[in-house]
Amino acid sequence: MARNTRQELLSEVDKHKWVVFNIVDESLPPFSYTVGLYKTFGHPEIIISGLKYESAHAILNVIGSDVEISITRNTDFIYDDVLDGYPCLFKTVDRNLYDDYFGRAIVYYENCDFPVLQCVWPDLENRFPGDNGYTVTIQEILYK
Repeated sequence: MARNTRQELLSEVDKHKWVVFNIVDESLPPFSYTVGLYKTFGHPEIIISGLKYESAHAILNVIGSDVEISITRNTDFIYDDVLDGYPCLFKTVDRNLYDDYFGRAIVYYENCDFPVLQCVWPDLENRFPGDNGYTVTIQEILYK
């Protein structure tokens, strides 16, 4: 079922506490994001870019389950417990990008007044975007 109407979104989040949307668009790398973490738990929504939707969906649900038991994710801190065998960090998504990436979240919240963190994964040498020697990957950089 496509959860496009606000009532459908409200019902799904009420039932499951959050939902994950997987977006595949030929003009962009694939990305997935949560809707409901902010309303349900006061935690920023999460987006991850450049991974196959099955992996991204599973990662976002693990993060959501962690949030549900009060494990929060903060910006610019490296976490080793999210991606299997790889570190990741979280960055605040630029609000100027919300219209392009978070359509269903905007429908759900009826505005852009919700925070979003990008779960950023490293290159094969465990370097992050901005690190010296970082090898560009398929993930989009949605933060400043």
